[in-house]
Amino acid sequence: MNQPEKRAHIQINLGSIDGFPLVTLCGECDAFTAPFTHGAVGALIDAGYTGIIIDITDLRYMDGAGFEALDSCCTKIKTVDGMLLIVNPGTNIENIYELLREKDSCEIERDVESALARLRNTQGRK
Repeated sequence: MNQPEKRAHIQINLGSIDGFPLVTLCGECDAFTAPFTHGAVGALIDAGYTGIIIDITDLRYMDGAGFEALDSCCTKIKTVDGMLLIVNPGTNIENIYELLREKDSCEIERDVESALARLRNTQGRK
């Protein structure tokens, strides 16, 4: 008997806060969904945004592919003197954050308000 196929799921919500893009990720960011995350954030960078907040409060799971997608976006935005801030680490992916903190490309804030305050002090608007 065949088992039902389990598919990873991610919901990517694009919004803004005080003129800065706010990307909210919900669900799972893994090998199947990381390209969608990378595409959405990469499109914002390509559109000229140099200050982006990614809220992962509701992200239940992230694997190495998800980590690489975010790391790649962090690296890309720094090539245009921008800042991408990842906020609200959950307990399920705290280990990924520890890896992100060890890399120079990604920057972490504990909440959206802290990230917004940091971006306001930069020239991170489009």
